[in-house]
Amino acid sequence: CQPGDTVFDRFAGSGTTLLAARLEGRRAAGCEVDADRLGLIRERLARHGIGADDDGVALLHGSCDALDGAAPQPFELCLTNVPYFGCRWPGAPAAGQLYGSRSYAQHLEGLRDVFHAVRTHLSEDGHCIAMVQNLRIGERMLPLAFDLARILGSLFTMEEERVLIYPHGEETGAADDADAARTDRRHEYALVFRKQRTRIDLQATAELLEALRAQGHAFTLVGSFARWLQAPEQSTQPADADIRVAADPQRLDALLRDLRDRGFALASWDEPVALPLHFESYRGRYYFRAERVDSSGAMVRLDICYEQ
Repeated sequence: CQPGDTVFDRFAGSGTTLLAARLEGRRAAGCEVDADRLGLIRERLARHGIGADDDGVALLHGSCDALDGAAPQPFELCLTNVPYFGCRWPGAPAAGQLYGSRSYAQHLEGLRDVFHAVRTHLSEDGHCIAMVQNLRIGERMLPLAFDLARILGSLFTMEEERVLIYPHGEETGAADDADAARTDRRHEYALVFRKQRTRIDLQATAELLEALRAQGHAFTLVGSFARWLQAPEQSTQPADADIRVAADPQRLDALLRDLRDRGFALASWDEPVALPLHFESYRGRYYFRAERVDSSGAMVRLDICYEQ
């Protein structure tokens, strides 16, 4: 981000990101659910002559996905280090504290909610960078970095990854609490994403629609791709093609099978769609998404709307 831009840390912790942002001429905003940590952040900023809650710093007590009217102002960069499932949090329990997740699935769902809220306030073309490691609990390895990358990939466009390598000494042996979460401090992932419209292969998308019609599939093309076909020079480039189909389980199953055979991944709300199609279990979800990336990196994305 540029000088004067706002850097937001969703998990402010001890305030490292906020302090670095102010020292580098950026505005800083952060959320933290632990009131004690907020006090430490204010003390740390004050030691560097920076007043918390002044014009350049905004501290929010709570979880940004549940703050409603107190949510942060738009920002150009979210840079944050995510909390780790299974850590023994020493502080007082707090609503929205992901350290207290009862299961790994619940922890991932909480992270999805958090970064969905981040996306709402992140400026167009802004970046979201998450620092994360995989972790081990007991004898089980949990791929937190890779699972988080999939969550972020459903909300943003991935630009790159960085792997930060840290110096290390001799192995210290087993942790005192063998069941507590442990991370390998030898390295850390910086997952770099951006909020921007997905770029699709327009010609390949148009050819797909013609091929599906020739195959006998009935649908109505709606939305941004339909407008782009009518007036390419006057329309924003679409990020997908929307088609409306009848809520007929047999016809939908045939269409999805055809797309699968053409190399498309099928999903409903980011979950894989299994065939044969059990249509009733998808009622109320409104659409299926079909997406294909070819060997040149070009993408075709089709949203199949079967309900209003």
